[in-house]
Amino acid sequence: MQLPEEFLESTRALMGDELFSQFLRGLDEEPPVTIRMNPLKCYYMPLNYERRVPWCDVGFYLKTRPQFTFDPLFHAGLYYVQEASSMFIHEVLRQLVKEPVLMLDLCAAPGGKSTAARTRLPNGSVLVCNEPVRQRAQILSENMQKFGHRDVVVTNNLPRDFRKAGLSFDVVLCDVPCSGEGMFRKDEGAVREWSPQNVEKCWRLQREIVSDIWPQLRDGGLLIYSTCTFNTKENEENVRWICEELGAEMVAVETQPEWNITGSLLPGFDGPVYRFIPGKSRGEGLFVAVMRKASTLPLPTEGKSLRQMPNLQGLPLSILHPAPPQLCNVQRSTFNVKPLPRPTPPASLALLASLDKEAFPRVELSYQEAISYLRGEALRLPADTPHGFVVVTYYHVALGFVKNIGSRANNLYPDGWRIKSTHVPNEPPTVLDLPKPVF
Repeated sequence: MQLPEEFLESTRALMGDELFSQFLRGLDEEPPVTIRMNPLKCYYMPLNYERRVPWCDVGFYLKTRPQFTFDPLFHAGLYYVQEASSMFIHEVLRQLVKEPVLMLDLCAAPGGKSTAARTRLPNGSVLVCNEPVRQRAQILSENMQKFGHRDVVVTNNLPRDFRKAGLSFDVVLCDVPCSGEGMFRKDEGAVREWSPQNVEKCWRLQREIVSDIWPQLRDGGLLIYSTCTFNTKENEENVRWICEELGAEMVAVETQPEWNITGSLLPGFDGPVYRFIPGKSRGEGLFVAVMRKASTLPLPTEGKSLRQMPNLQGLPLSILHPAPPQLCNVQRSTFNVKPLPRPTPPASLALLASLDKEAFPRVELSYQEAISYLRGEALRLPADTPHGFVVVTYYHVALGFVKNIGSRANNLYPDGWRIKSTHVPNEPPTVLDLPKPVF
């Protein structure tokens, strides 16, 4: 891998010879393949996994990379393909958030940290996932719908828009745009785009983003600041600026020595920060710091709900997941969601983990039929299938809706989600340890 000379010089000076040598060796290694299970939906273990991700109890290192695109259960949201370092958000929330909260993931696409956060947040929490770039917000919306949790909202806004709406959050995750040094091993484009000028641009933008959202973090709330880069300008120096200029207090996260996480690399700054370096820790590059907005107030002990956020309706939304009852015509109960009659149910309804299984007829598909459905093709259902909206399943997990009109079933799988490849494997990828199907 040909890295910019200026990057090599500055990073060697930052890390020191020994750590820098580890880092260079890590860049020449094949990136590990990791998935994170969705406990809302998945009751299976990975089939060929090497070991668990130590800072995420539902994360696994796989021995090989399957063709995830051709696994219907990937599209159904049973697991998420995420690099291991980014799963550290799971451990941060496990240690620091014990009661229901209203949380904002400010720069959330494509959804890896948001799905990890929703897995770990206490029941009764509401997660707002925001992405300023509209095209990326659509990808975020797709991934959050497939994940299947009720109390998630996806928005497409700039950070300052939340101030206009008057919303306050208990936890804010700022996974800010950065120079991407930590992605060099996986993304050659990040290498080509790197420059000292881009580093300067990024650290200034990062401070602007944090400044815009800081007033919307309630007193006593947590700010989780993260980048996928190594330099101190975008990391420790920004954290120090947040503490000095905005009055944040740093919060420690307990880690284990065998996780091989690196602390501060900025001379004179010894606050608790967490840096993942390829070659030392087993994952891609990541930097995380947690800060608390100064206050004597604890985090809340009462649950949140969408009904407690009336100003949310004033924001431009990519999707409400699920939409409030007045938009998607859904009744909520303690344990499940039941639909009321409407012309076309939203795609997210079929994918909700809490959907009442008696709400719609269900038809189990073979592997080839499931792939056909995910490609947007019409299906022929058994002759005794009721007419109207039907949930199609694979291993009894919902993939989405069809509308059965008798002679065929019209495919209602969203256009933007469909598998584009014309190739169809004869056998499904071996990702999860599944029982043998009976058809």
